[in-house]
This record gives sequence, C-alpha cells and structure tokens, in this order.
Amino acid sequence: MTSSSYFRFPHLHGDLITFVAEDDVWIAPVAGGRAWRISAQQLPARNPRFTPDGKRLVWTTIVGAAPEVVTANVDGGGYRQLSYFGHGTTRVKGFTSTGDVVVTSAFEQAEGRHTHAYALPLDGGPAVELPFGPVESVAFGPEVGDERPVVLSSVLSREPAWWKRYRGGTAGKLWIDADGNGEFARLVPELNGNLADPLWVGGRIAFLSDHEGYGNLYSVQPDGSDLRRHTDHEDFYVRHAASDGKRVIFESAGELWILPTLEAEAEAVRLDISLGSASQARRPAPLKVAAHVGDVVPNAAGSASAVESHGTIHWLRHKDGPSRVVEATPGVRARLPRPLVDGRIAYVADHDGVDSLYVKRIAPRFSQPAVETPVQDPVPATPEAEEAGAGQLPRPVSASAITGQPATSGVREPEPRTEPGAVSAEAAAAAADPAAAPVGATRSGAEDARSDFLRIDFPRAARPSAVEASPDGRWLAVGTAFGDVYLADTASGALSLLVSVGDGSIDGLAWSPDSQWIAWSEPVTSFGSRSKLRMANTANAQDIVEVTDGRFCDESPAFTPDGKFLAFLSNRSFDPVYDGHAFDLSFPSPIKPYLVALAAATPSPFGPVVDLLDEDGAGALRDGKNDAADGAKDDTGNGAGTVTVRVDREGLPLRVIGVPVPQGNYSALSASSGALLWLDTPLSGVTGDGRGKVQDKAPAPALVRYDLTKLKQVTLASEVERYRLSGDGRKLVFVNDKQVIAVPSDAKAEEESGDLVKVELNRIRVVMDPLAVWGQAFDEAWRLQRDFFWTEDMAGQDWDTVHGRYRPVVERLGSRDDLVDLLWELHGELGTSHAYVRPAAVGEPGSNGQGRLGADLILTEDGWEITRILAGDSSDPLANSPLTRPGADAKVGDVVLAIDGVGLSADRTPAKQLVGAAGRTVELTLLNGGGHGEAAGRQRRIAVVPVKDEERLRYQEWVHANRRTVREASDGKFGYLHVPDMMANGWAQLHRDLDTETALDGLIVDVRRNRGGHTSQLVAELIGRKVTGWSMPRGEKPRTYPQHAPRGPVIILADEFAGSDGDIITQVSKLRGIGPVIGTRTWGGVVGIDNRFSLADGTGVTQPRYATWFSGGIGWSVENFGVEPDIEVVFPPHAYAAGTDPQLEYGIGALKEMVQELPTDRPPLREGYRKLRPAALPARPQQG
Repeated sequence: MTSSSYFRFPHLHGDLITFVAEDDVWIAPVAGGRAWRISAQQLPARNPRFTPDGKRLVWTTIVGAAPEVVTANVDGGGYRQLSYFGHGTTRVKGFTSTGDVVVTSAFEQAEGRHTHAYALPLDGGPAVELPFGPVESVAFGPEVGDERPVVLSSVLSREPAWWKRYRGGTAGKLWIDADGNGEFARLVPELNGNLADPLWVGGRIAFLSDHEGYGNLYSVQPDGSDLRRHTDHEDFYVRHAASDGKRVIFESAGELWILPTLEAEAEAVRLDISLGSASQARRPAPLKVAAHVGDVVPNAAGSASAVESHGTIHWLRHKDGPSRVVEATPGVRARLPRPLVDGRIAYVADHDGVDSLYVKRIAPRFSQPAVETPVQDPVPATPEAEEAGAGQLPRPVSASAITGQPATSGVREPEPRTEPGAVSAEAAAAAADPAAAPVGATRSGAEDARSDFLRIDFPRAARPSAVEASPDGRWLAVGTAFGDVYLADTASGALSLLVSVGDGSIDGLAWSPDSQWIAWSEPVTSFGSRSKLRMANTANAQDIVEVTDGRFCDESPAFTPDGKFLAFLSNRSFDPVYDGHAFDLSFPSPIKPYLVALAAATPSPFGPVVDLLDEDGAGALRDGKNDAADGAKDDTGNGAGTVTVRVDREGLPLRVIGVPVPQGNYSALSASSGALLWLDTPLSGVTGDGRGKVQDKAPAPALVRYDLTKLKQVTLASEVERYRLSGDGRKLVFVNDKQVIAVPSDAKAEEESGDLVKVELNRIRVVMDPLAVWGQAFDEAWRLQRDFFWTEDMAGQDWDTVHGRYRPVVERLGSRDDLVDLLWELHGELGTSHAYVRPAAVGEPGSNGQGRLGADLILTEDGWEITRILAGDSSDPLANSPLTRPGADAKVGDVVLAIDGVGLSADRTPAKQLVGAAGRTVELTLLNGGGHGEAAGRQRRIAVVPVKDEERLRYQEWVHANRRTVREASDGKFGYLHVPDMMANGWAQLHRDLDTETALDGLIVDVRRNRGGHTSQLVAELIGRKVTGWSMPRGEKPRTYPQHAPRGPVIILADEFAGSDGDIITQVSKLRGIGPVIGTRTWGGVVGIDNRFSLADGTGVTQPRYATWFSGGIGWSVENFGVEPDIEVVFPPHAYAAGTDPQLEYGIGALKEMVQELPTDRPPLREGYRKLRPAALPARPQQG
C-alpha cells in the first residue's frame, strides 16, 4: 500500500475528488497526487459531497455535541452551517433534482435508529421531510416524463464492513419506485446479502453487496436484471461508494478507487494521493492525566502513590514534589501498579504484545546518560524448582513456556527465608522515599536477593484482573480474567499456579499481615451470581483452604491487621422488599459485611465474651472482645508489631460473624486497625427517572468506616468512585470526578484541616505518541477478541491472518476516529453480533446541546406556527414538552415570533436560535392563535426550558397513538403494550399500563424496535401467564390469578429492529406458544457481552462471549439470521408515507379472529359455591 494516509467518504466531480482524512475534508485531482485541506476543525467529518454545479462542498462535522450539515466553497471560503438538528445520526447523502441537500437524520423521530430523509435548502432554511419513511440512503434517477424514479436503501444496524456477512433482519434491502409514483417494490430481493449505497450511474443502479461472501460493487438494470460484479476485493470490503452519475468512487482499507464506467469489463483504479499538510492528530502531545486517571495505589506510609493514566505509570508524592516515570514506553500499556515495601513496584505491561508481570525499582540509579534503545527486557531465567520455591511452593511454571517469548536468564539467588512480616530498616525507608533507597551493592541481607528489574511471564494467555503485593514485598498474588490465581516470588521470579476455575474472573485478592496467607474470591457459577472465599499458605500453596462454600456471592476479602479475622462482603442477607407497582418481592440491598474468625479460640468482637486472667497470674483481667478489635499494636500503639496468623481449618465456614450494620449495596471492603471500610452505594433507580431532577447525577458511593470497638460507622467521604488504603492502614487515597484525594483513614478530614490533600496530577508530565498508542490499542483489541470470543476456534476465522492483514493499516491512520473505524472493521471480521467499539463522545468544549421545544412548527406568512405540541407522559420525566409546563399555555395555532428577543424568519429559524439552549431558560414571544378565544391575536412572553432530545417525547406520543388505534379498531376491547428494550427502561414502560391493558379481552404485545438487554425471561414470564383462577372481593372488581395474566389471546408484533434480547423474547414467545408473531424477521444477534474491557483511553471494546442456544430444533440458528415471524407483514416505504401501520393493522385483525376461537377468560358468576347455612336439624339419632 502506497497511500500516505487513511482516506474515507469519497466523492467526485469533474477533475476533482473530495474525501475525509485526519478528520477534515480534502480535495485532490481525480488522477491522484497532492491533496489540499478544505476544513481544519479537527473534529470528525463525514460524507463530503460536491454540489451538482461543482462549486461548493457539503458535509457534516461536529458542531457543539452532534454532527450538523455545513457547506463551503471549493476554495474553502463561504463556510456556513445549514442544519440545526442536534442529533448524532445526521448524514449528508446527496441532492434532490432541485439542488437541495438530501440529509438523513432521526432528529424528529420516536426511534433514534429510524433515520428519515430530508431536503435541506443549500441557501439556508428549514428542512422538509421526504415521503420515504426510515431510510439509509436515497438515490434519485433520471427524469421519466414528469416523474423521477428513486431507489432507497433500508436502515442498517451498522454498515456492512462493521458486521461482515451479516444476514439478519436489518440486512440492507433496496426498494425502487421505478415510475416515480410513490409505490415501492423490492429490487434484487433474491440476493442474500447486506446491500447498501445505491447509486444511479448512467442507466444502471450500482450498489454494494456481500452476498458472495465479500463486500464488492455490483450493478443491475432498473428492473433488477443483468447483475454485474465490478470489483473483486477479498481482503477488505468496498465501502462508501459515491458517483457523479458516470463514474463510481469508493474506499477500501482507507484507499480510494475509481471505476470509470459500469461496463462489464471496466476495472477500478487505485488513486495515489498524498496529503499536502502535516498531521496535527499524529503529533506527539502531552497526556491529559486527569482525564484518564486509573489506579491510584498509595505506598506503605501513605505519603506517595503509584498513578496509572492512559497506560503509563508514575510515582507521585501526595503533597508536593516532582513526579517520576515508572513505565511510559511508547506502544505499551501498563496497568495494575502495586508498590512494594522495599522501594520497588510491580505492575502488568504488554511489552511484546503479551501481558507480563514486571517488578522494578521505583528510583533506580542511572550509571550513564539515558539513550533511546530498543526495548529489550532483561528477563531473568527460571530457577530450578527447588531454588524457586525453596520447598514452599508447588512446582513453578516455566516463564519461557509461551511460544515466542524469550527464555529467562540471569536470576539472582533466592533470598533467605525471613521472619513473617519482618521488613528491614532499609526497606522501610525505601517505601517512604524510593529515591533515597539504597541500590545495587549497597543493599545487604535479604534485600540483596531482590532484583532491581524482573519480568515474570505467564505460561499461557493471561489477562491479569487483580494484583496484590504481600506486606513484606516477597510475594505477588495475581488473579486473571480466565479464573487463574498465580503466586509470584519477587526475589526469584518463580511463578506458581494455585487454582484455575472456569466460571469467571478473579478480582478479589487479600494478604494476611504476616505475608503467609493469600485469600481470594472465586466464582462458582457464570455471571458472578455466586462465589466463595478460599485461602492458601505460601509454605504449602497447593493445600487450599475453603473459607466459604459458594452458596452466596462472597467477595472483597480483607484480613484484619491483627490477623484474627478475614473480613468480606456477602449477599447472604435475605430481607425482601415488596414491589410498589406489581405483586413481586425483590432483594435490592442484600449485602452485609462479615468476619470469619481464623482461629477457633478467637471470640467475636461483638460478644459475648468472658473475662480472662493474664498469664502472669497477677489477677489482672482483660477483655477478649477488646483484644479482637484493637488491631495489631506494639508497645507504642502504632500498629507496627509482629503478627502471626493462625488458621484452624476445622469449622472455619461455621465461624462467620455478621457485622451489626443494616444490609445495603456495599463494595470494596478493606480493613484498617480496629475498623472496616467499604463503599456504600445509595439505593436508586436504574434509569434515573426517579431522581429529583432529570439533570441530577446518579448518586455516588460514600466511603464508610465502621469502628469495631465503638460499633459505630462514620462517613469519611460522601462521593467516592474508588479508593485504596496505604500499607500501614493509616491513610487512604480516593478518586472522584477526576480528582485524587489523600486523607487519614480513621476519621473524616475537613478540607481546611490540612489532613485532606488534593493531589496535583498536573505534576505528571508525559508525551504520548499517537501512532504508538493506536498500534497498542489495535493489538489489544485484537487480543481481547482472540482470548474472549465465545468459541475458542473463532468460529473458523483465522484470527492471526486477520491481524496480519489489518495491522499495517494502522501506520496510515490520521486520527483517533480513524482507529475507531478500523477497530469496527476488525471486529466485523468475526461476523458476529455485539462486537462493538464505544469511544468517548466527541464534541466542542463548553457545548450545551441543541435546544428543542417538544413541538412541530411550520413557517407561515404569520411566522413560525405551532402545528403540534407533544403531550408526552407525566410518568416519564424525559417525555415532558416545554410548552405544556404550567404557565406556558401554548396551543396549536400559536405563532412563535421571537426567542430571547431575537425575531424569527425563514433564515433565523427557531432551531438556529436555540443552539446551545438545551437545559437553559429561554424567552419565547408568542402570538396567540384562535385557541385562546378572546385573547387570540395578543402577544405575550413566556419562559421555557428547551430539552436536548425529543426522542422519549415522540416515543410516548407514538405509543399512545398506537394504543388509540387498537382501542378504536376493537371498540375498546383490546389492550396494547410496547416494550422498547429488555432493560430497566423497557421494564418500566411495560409496567406503566400493564394493569389496564392485560384486563381487556385481547392483548397486542409490540416488541418492534426493541433494543435488547437482559430481561426477556422476566417479560416472557409476565406476558405468558395464564389465568388459572380469580380473586372475587365484594365491592371490587374481580382480579385474575396470577395477577396481570392476560385474559385473552396475545399477539406479538416484531420487526427487524427487535434485536438481541428482542430476538430472544420473540423466539421464546414462539417456543412457549404465548401468541403468534406477526411482522418481519428480527435482527439476529444473540451472542451477548459483559462490557468488561476497555482500552487505555477508555474506549470500550466488547467481545461476543455468551452465545445463546434454543431448544425446539432451533439450536444456534438465531445468531446472524433472526427469528422468522409466524405471519410476515412487511412495512414498505409507501406505507410510512401514507401514515399507515400495516403490521399493527394486521395484528388487530388477527386478534379479532383469535378472540372468536379462544374466548376471553371471564370471572365466574357468584353461584355454585358452598352455602354456609346448614339444613334443618334432623331428628335425634336415638329416635330413629
């Protein structure tokens, strides 16, 4: 490949081409050569298009927080913003026959994925919706008489290259109106592929398709005949095709190609283009440390911390002083830093593309000036088994066992065994001030055996998820995402595998204060629903001690400093709460802290206790309870005494003691002297709809300290994202809102007291090389798929070959957005759902978002007249129109004359005047319409707060309209429920009208547009209930048993936008016979994810990990295909244009027929029950 950059979104006109590179719009000669930059905004640009006369360019770029349509002259002048949609789906697609820009966007829709087409005047003014319904692209053909044919492509779930060989319900389809009369028919329906980017080229229709297994350019006649393939790309998909009506230009792997004609023998030519400008995005730049701050781990004394940011690690004193780089090698991601007590630090880094453990001195001595040399880790050799463990560990794993990793060499002799918990004076000094620690030959005794640099490799693929250093610095415990627990000797580098489980990640590790015991939380079921605590002694690590039995979720272990207890959190509290909307019980706060007494004779710190005589026989009394709570203290009470931990295995699980605090949502437990600390997350709703105000932030966890002597808890900090205790337990460091704060651990520190230290992260200075960062990110994303894709054989994909094909492209990337695009295409090679890339949102600093009024307005001769006010729903705080607020008194027919005192016009539209107004109070000047009676014609001013997004408003309006249609068509006898997703929002929406709708004679459950989630099994249970009895109260209406069971037959509506858990609810409805499914084939994505991993900059990358298999002969077939409806009813573009809903209409008709065959359950008459009054008393028996 000879291209100098990564080129995207091309178009051409005459002897010029335009494209996007380095996030900006460029122009170059059609023959190739040097390009020149048109825009210089350094914000992602999309889809530049020459105007039909070739004098101007139109494209989208980020304005504020969303893409907007802008235009400029070909020479770069005359820049102007055309759209004010404020929606992330806005894209330029071409031009109408009259020269208006064709734009697709979902800014006015009830479904954010349903992009509609609009005609946007090039000289400014409001956009006019085109009558096509949801579309991805629009291509107008040549005029035929007075009519103009048009080809549409259906809305895609993502572009074809991002899910290669996709065959599910939203696979791209082409619709053609060949006569221009508004009636559409499928074009080439026989092609089983993902079709996109239709173009009229001469008298033919070109398009992209992968129906032959690869993404290439094809064309047909308007009647669908004479199929031709014009490209033969096998390594990368052909993407983003565009045309000037004669030629086709496209991109593939970031290179541009031109096809001169659609003649059968024509061949595409690759363009050689160089950018005539230095790349701003590829220039090394200082790291914004606070924006990417990760782990912050204090040293033993709590005076300094190891700080991880964007894959680099630094040493930083809390109060003052410079920072020190620990690891900032370009192209390497370092994480999980853990300071050791002897002035060294351990961490994980991916030198050579493999995660390994590194141990190095924080402040090494430099014997000569540092020079830039290739990274060659001085990896020590694996010692003999008897040396590595000195008889204390199971057989060490060879560090050179991984193919392609260097064998180890040059290991020091292992250090002599020291007393448990003993730390030399030099080591203590090193922990407090690593720069002052002795190095090299100046160390003596046990310290001599500890290497200044050590690399420890894992014997197989390992994604370390937790690392903890023993208090004496001798050992490292490592948990991995594969469920492995390793023990590493920091003196010799010996590595031993303690356990390997197959049910999830090891995240919780804890060391005893004498460094002899390691405890961990180990999952025993998938999805982390249950876990158990286990322990091992370094003297015999193969002998695993079972602490808890795995009945519950036991996590976050921590030894108390006195060595007497292992504290942990567990969800073993079963105090349910009744649901407030439905008959149900749940356990929203099931967690409590617990202690397990390690020695059989250790009393509970919470009593009962007896008085014990001192061993000297002097008669002095001591309280065993106080002993247990005081922690490990020497004569001075400073906690520095020697501790020996005793563990009595017999009866250990029975010695679990509940800490006397209320149940809650607790996490991240740790133990300091005489106290436990944990995070307490307030119970709140998932959607945020229940907060005081919509704009309120989700409540943050509070850091709580529980005193084991006083049996009281205090809040140390009210908002904490994460925290770590210092090695001596006296101080802690917490992170919140990108701030790092150091405080004492024994009491709340006030800011003015001087005990609270805000750590200045700007002292950390490191320059990041973007190209190296992108290369590391690409490699890590590739490794994560290799290691966590749901089946080890990658479903037949040669993943190593894929890496070799894609990796060279990284060298040509011009921006972070390019990397995101390349990662999407890499993930697309899996041909599997849920392989997402989720970068941080891009926007202009200080932007507040486009404001919207929750209403439809049109320009009339009187001004901007209100034609519809969205009513919304009072139970949905995101579905309230600003114009329905008390005091506004706005009505349909009113005219908006001015906003904030600025008069409106055809050019000064309401949307233009509301830029940045979302969430801010604005003034509207209204002219009262006829709806105000005698006050009609009067001007008045009102204050409103525009919303940023109308989707929920329009969604609730759509749901209410559908329900009205069902009611009217059934004479009020049928119910209607829509489930927008299988998450908390969908669960809330389902319950809004559950009681009313299930009580009718029949029910339509609409899962069209369902975005998936994880609640399908709950929804299926609810809508699949059958009436088996009735509750018959006096003076009230009868109620079904079970409650909310539908009383009549059920119809399921589904479409191609019902996906993931929306696929599952559709399939389960068929398997359980809940009701017939009507509509179209669903999305086809049932390999789920857990959102566990992110790249160094925070970009989320998901790995399809949880494949779904169905009974009933379905098997694996739903993935990449979808669920076929029982009755197919398509929704063509002309139905949208007509405002009809053929699927809903058919569902109503089918339900009417079902009600005739399956009568609705009715409550019984009050007859036939046992009478309470007995019959007349018979004669006495003796008289008979």
